[in-house]
Amino acid sequence: MSGPGRRPRWSLSLRLRVALASGLATVVVVALVGILASVLLTREQTERLDRSLVPGSPAVLGSFASTRADLAVTLRAPDGTVRRVSGPELPLSPVGVPTSVDVGGVAYRIRTAPGPAPGVLVTVGATEDDTRARVAERQRLVTGLGIVAVLLAAGLGWVFAGRAVRPMRRLTEQAATLDRDPVDDPPVVRADGSRESEELADALTGMLARLHAEQERSTASLHAARDFAAAARHELRTPLTAMRTDLEVLAAHPDLPERDAVLADVLRAQGRVEATLTALGHLAAGDLPDTADAGDVGVADLLRLAAEDARRAHPTLEVAVDAPAGEVAESVRGSSEGLRMALANAVVNAVRHGRATTVRLGAHAGPDGGVVLTVDDDGTGLPAAEREAVLGRFVRGSTAGAPGSGLGLALVAQQAARHGGRVHLEDASGGGLRVSLALGPDRAG
Repeated sequence: MSGPGRRPRWSLSLRLRVALASGLATVVVVALVGILASVLLTREQTERLDRSLVPGSPAVLGSFASTRADLAVTLRAPDGTVRRVSGPELPLSPVGVPTSVDVGGVAYRIRTAPGPAPGVLVTVGATEDDTRARVAERQRLVTGLGIVAVLLAAGLGWVFAGRAVRPMRRLTEQAATLDRDPVDDPPVVRADGSRESEELADALTGMLARLHAEQERSTASLHAARDFAAAARHELRTPLTAMRTDLEVLAAHPDLPERDAVLADVLRAQGRVEATLTALGHLAAGDLPDTADAGDVGVADLLRLAAEDARRAHPTLEVAVDAPAGEVAESVRGSSEGLRMALANAVVNAVRHGRATTVRLGAHAGPDGGVVLTVDDDGTGLPAAEREAVLGRFVRGSTAGAPGSGLGLALVAQQAARHGGRVHLEDASGGGLRVSLALGPDRAG
């Protein structure tokens, strides 16, 4: 690509090629026209000469004397003897058929016709020099005009090609500056002036939009990987350190009376590490912009599957499912696995930190036309002042009843954002906490 301020080389080459193409096309046309004109001109001059060779024509007197110096007349008797000659003696030719012959090194056009007496033949001829000279003169004129036409066509081709490639030149200049100033939105390439340049600009704009989207996906994936690494380092350092200390104590004191208690601490730390890694993995997956698993998810089926997940994970928990209330959409557009994971984390939060014994799953229509999924519990609830904060990562409420990573409700909030909505925490009718997962109206179907 040429540097700033320099004319692109390919545009000059294109202009030159257009000019050459125009000139070559004109050469072909002029050559064809010249050949056709030469043939027609030669034929016309030859026919004109043939008409002047008829005995009795203005060029030939009744006495067969010629009024033109280039004409010759030969009179033959019935026995073939030459009776009268004007100019060089002409050979006998077929009667009535104009013929080209060579007489004494001079090209003649002759015609033989019956004479005034029976059996007498008159042969009239004229040199072809004048005819050829006139044809050659007009051929030179046509050739000169053709050369002028070729030069004119090449010049006009150069001028018009410059105007024609101007949109392409602007397109090249825009392409040269695309990577100079990074922008948040994908760049738009414009090249008005011709349909071809506009189509090329549209194609480049589409390609740049796809590249920009892929770049955003790569950037999001990189950020997710960095966040995962930072969070894993922060959250796993304490339990891993505790596990190492306990294991060192057991290794140094094989007969330690508190062996069972130390092993229990190790198992609890291992469980915390496993739970934290699982939650971090879900968060990292949720941060990725991959929506390949998106589809239509039935609201009633989603609640039923979430209830079955809750019963399997918490056998002693009483799980109820309320039928969708109001004019709620039958399905939502999104990830079935993501929505089930969000509801499952809301249930885990109710059981583990709210010490709930009963949860109710339901759905109703949102005020903006979306769908709101709810999880109500009968647990201890959560102070209103903490409800916004616990939606962040690694934040635990003051009423949390068990150790945790502080990622459960953050996962719920993440899935809500991925589905065009948000999470709202409020008091439940049963005295515990209600987690409302509101999905955007564009997701309702």
